[in-house]
Amino acid sequence: MVRGQVLAPATASAVTSAAPASTGKVSDVIPEMKVGTNVYYNARVLQVTALMVVFAHRDGIVSVPMADLPADLQKRFNYDPAKASAEAAKLQAQNDARKVEANAAAGDKGPPVLNAQEILQRFGSPPKVFNEVNMQPRFDQLGIGVKNQGARPSCAVFALVSALEYQRAPAAGPAPEFSEEYLIWATLKTLGKLSLAVPKNPEETLDIGFSLNEVAESLTAYGIALAAEVPYHFVMNDPHVIEPPTDVIERAKKRSPVDGFYIPGREPKVEIPNIIQVLNAGVPVVAGIKWPVQNKFEDNALLDAQPGVDKNFHAILLVGYMTKTGKMEDAQFIFKNSYGEKWGERGYGFATYKYLLNNLQSALFLDAR
Repeated sequence: MVRGQVLAPATASAVTSAAPASTGKVSDVIPEMKVGTNVYYNARVLQVTALMVVFAHRDGIVSVPMADLPADLQKRFNYDPAKASAEAAKLQAQNDARKVEANAAAGDKGPPVLNAQEILQRFGSPPKVFNEVNMQPRFDQLGIGVKNQGARPSCAVFALVSALEYQRAPAAGPAPEFSEEYLIWATLKTLGKLSLAVPKNPEETLDIGFSLNEVAESLTAYGIALAAEVPYHFVMNDPHVIEPPTDVIERAKKRSPVDGFYIPGREPKVEIPNIIQVLNAGVPVVAGIKWPVQNKFEDNALLDAQPGVDKNFHAILLVGYMTKTGKMEDAQFIFKNSYGEKWGERGYGFATYKYLLNNLQSALFLDAR
């Protein structure tokens, strides 16, 4: 398992202070910048758009909306509210057109169908299999980076949080950055296991008992906090979970409701067509699978003929599939992992239909209203 720092995706938190002047050009470096309760050191400008600025900093990557920057940085980065509004409208139109096109190709008429009940009604029917359905570019556009769970056995939490960030993102981005740390606490709270500490030895593989269902139920019960409110805390010399402040918990509970829907099927042969139905609707799928012993695969991180190991379970986020033949049996499913950007292809991997057929344990999708 790859271990390291969490790579921060986009955040909507306001910049409360910034370091000395920069010219506002790509590659500029801000020695110290505060974003909410977070401090980013050596923030190097990667991209400047009408809507946001993307920084690489000492511990990862973060994108900050132009509207949230203080006046001096807005001026430095040539922020124009009118241009930002026009760009947001353009992205909204592109996003709507993409959804309409995808649904039209799937045989639907009218507005995009993303309602959970309508997705459920597709289950049991043979799905249309396209040459490619791929949400990864949209994840990149929204600034949802690949995070690293480190030595902590919390893959189900990372997969569900990533799905939620994607589904709660405004059309023009950036996506909100939600707190894995908070959801770990909420799940332990729900299970009555708050006294359980994650093992300090990184070679230990103790599972702290998180199934997809347990995490989804905890998300529904306790909501979700922002990462700025409850940052990822885990370090090897202090593995305990910290109780969030009461006001943070109350705010988290008031955020829009979230429901999880298990994808039905007594066996993967039945589940996989239903998974394709969800992916065709532009909704990512959290999947629990048996994971191989080896933690390194081919350069393209392809899960294919490797045997999954009993009791060695891992959660991933399916974000699409591709097939040259148009046949489901030839599909490779694209998944977002939680082992950091150095794993696989920028943190993403591929699993063949055959691998899922032999190793899929369960799958669900979220209805983030």
